Amino acid sequence: MNQIAPATIRYIKLGGGGRWENSSLEAGRLEWGLRSDPHDMALEGNWEALMAGYTVSNPARGTATGYTNEARAFYDRDPNALWITFARGRLWWAFAEPEVVWLGGDGTGHGTRYRAARGGWRDCDAAGEPLTMDRLSTLLTRLSAYRRTICGLTAEQKQLCLRYINAEQDAEQQAVIAARARLRHSLTALIRRLTWSDFEQLVDLAMARSGWIRVSELGGLARDIDMIVQQPLTGERMAIQVKSSATQQVVNDYAAKLSLRASGERSMLICHTPVGALAAPASEGGRPLELMLGEQVTDLSINAGLTDWIVDRAR
Repeated sequence: MNQIAPATIRYIKLGGGGRWENSSLEAGRLEWGLRSDPHDMALEGNWEALMAGYTVSNPARGTATGYTNEARAFYDRDPNALWITFARGRLWWAFAEPEVVWLGGDGTGHGTRYRAARGGWRDCDAAGEPLTMDRLSTLLTRLSAYRRTICGLTAEQKQLCLRYINAEQDAEQQAVIAARARLRHSLTALIRRLTWSDFEQLVDLAMARSGWIRVSELGGLARDIDMIVQQPLTGERMAIQVKSSATQQVVNDYAAKLSLRASGERSMLICHTPVGALAAPASEGGRPLELMLGEQVTDLSINAGLTDWIVDRAR
């Protein structure tokens, strides 16, 4: 997908309480308006008459002005204006065709008019990632609480919206990503300097901080198992073998030995220095062997907050 840079971005609520979301998203259109919202005057661009009509039914001038401004925005024929909405826990975006089509009805199951969404509504960014609301700043998502139906975005909201849709990082994010990559590279080298016992302890600490509690003695439990860990909530168990270095033959042998166990638990081989590209062999009936190799071990350690521990032990 090419990046977009529209000059105008508008938010539209798809019906009060989201009652037009299904019809709008599934049919690929922007629906708006009740039967009481004039259609012909808006098509003609007769905004003074429209304003006068709204003033009669809504004497408060601010209310009539708001209705008129929403109508002007919806009937604006600019095909390059970007429209966004929030529905089903995601940000949706679309460009609308200029034509406004009258649907009729009472505005219950769908809006009384629509503009077709060019290419339909989209809920993913330029990289194909879903635009889930939990990934977005509340500065943008708070638009979903807007009490009316159509509004423009502030300059900051526009910037955020386009950054999300175009899958871009700002300078601060890029700096953090680069710093994390450097940390990952350097920490991987330090992990490889750990003694075997320190590496085994690192795995034990990392698993514990990830929610896996060791239920066996550390090391020497059995010839092919260094520890057994368990998830307290689910009771799921996993047998772990820790290796400083491993070849594909080591992986194959370990998988074959574990296949003889009748416990049905998960099994994992964790190695910080794999020799070549390693892959778990196909399972013959039991649960397949899982591998955690190289920088995957580093990522686990970083996420478990063990960076300082590694630096201290690798001196």
